[in-house]
Amino acid sequence: MVLRRGTGASLVLFLGIGLLGISAFSLRIPAERVPAVYPEQPPVAHTGGFGEPTCHRCHFDQPLNAPGGALTLGGIPEAYVPGERYRVTVRLARAGVRRGGFQVSARFADGRQAGSFEPIDDRVTVVWEDSTAVAYAQHTLAGTRLAGADTARWFVLWTPPDSAGADVVFHAAANAANDDDSELGDRVYAGEWVSRHTPGQE
Repeated sequence: MVLRRGTGASLVLFLGIGLLGISAFSLRIPAERVPAVYPEQPPVAHTGGFGEPTCHRCHFDQPLNAPGGALTLGGIPEAYVPGERYRVTVRLARAGVRRGGFQVSARFADGRQAGSFEPIDDRVTVVWEDSTAVAYAQHTLAGTRLAGADTARWFVLWTPPDSAGADVVFHAAANAANDDDSELGDRVYAGEWVSRHTPGQE
């Protein structure tokens, strides 16, 4: 390429405009594909229930609920009793996991909050989504540490609603992370559990 006198500044200007164009284009990358790591707390409303996304929205390069791992919710009663308190255990297992994170919700079939969550220790916190008045129990930074080899585990207390008027649906999502400070290479698991309404328990 032959450059004529005086074109050097023009070339610099052209390249500058091009770089600005690239930067502007990068700002339009869809939010679900922007790299994101959430060691302290996950974004709210990512349990996979009622149209919500899961952690897979950001940790997207591996299939959801891939073979070789499992997410379980223990301690949820088959039929809940108003006024009782239930110790819910969230357990995530996968060979090679280095860190873990989770989020869980409890709602009636119409999406309303059902009962309340209470942390047992500093590994779990409870946050609210103001627009929907739904509570989410989820990990803290301390809670990303594993409970044992290939296993992450969290505990949270759930108090059912005062009246056993309807079934309660729990949704949970968890991330079996490789701890490389990126969204790549992690495995996300999600599921749904139901605690039934039993007539006559009101």
